[in-house]
Amino acid sequence: MINLVVADDHHIFRQGLVKMLKEIPDFNIIGETGNGSKALEIISKTKPDIAILDISLPDLNGFEIAEAIQKNGMSTKVIFLTMHNDSITAKKAIQSFGDGYVIKDNAFEDLLYAIKSVRAGGKFISPSVSDKLINLGASVESLQIVLTEREKQILSLIASGLTNRQIANKLFISMKTVETHRNRILQKLGVHTTADMVRYAIKSGLSELK
Repeated sequence: MINLVVADDHHIFRQGLVKMLKEIPDFNIIGETGNGSKALEIISKTKPDIAILDISLPDLNGFEIAEAIQKNGMSTKVIFLTMHNDSITAKKAIQSFGDGYVIKDNAFEDLLYAIKSVRAGGKFISPSVSDKLINLGASVESLQIVLTEREKQILSLIASGLTNRQIANKLFISMKTVETHRNRILQKLGVHTTADMVRYAIKSGLSELK
């Protein structure tokens, strides 16, 4: 069960989002609010696995809430849910202890990926924003997307055009293991296809690894 708190000051949007999240198995909404101070109070009391925060909230904004969570030593992960589709705000969000950054335009699909990725220990940035960050020269490390050395190696081999079987033979591992790593990479990078992974690897310099 994944315990979630949702904070967004657009009441109708928040109601609709909460309703959809409640329909997902293993998602448990333990609090919702449109106020930043109230959100921090709920998070402090309930200690959810993930807090889904709008950046623009009354009293305390999303960045301030994320910073308070970090300073108080809470294990709650933070996913920012926002209309801001620019690289500057996204970079600030990640630097402000964010684990995910989801654009509201296609919120629900990306939010599901984000929740699963963050829960698994990864990061998620909506692809449209991660592209902008990478185009500005940001590396995988600066985006705080946590790939293991093996995942980086497999991503590099995928970008080189190798099939799962070829990767398995090269690394002396099973195809099932390769598929598991591939799925984890997809989740952590917040992308949906092999083409997206290849593009990401090339832009971030991982395609040069062997």
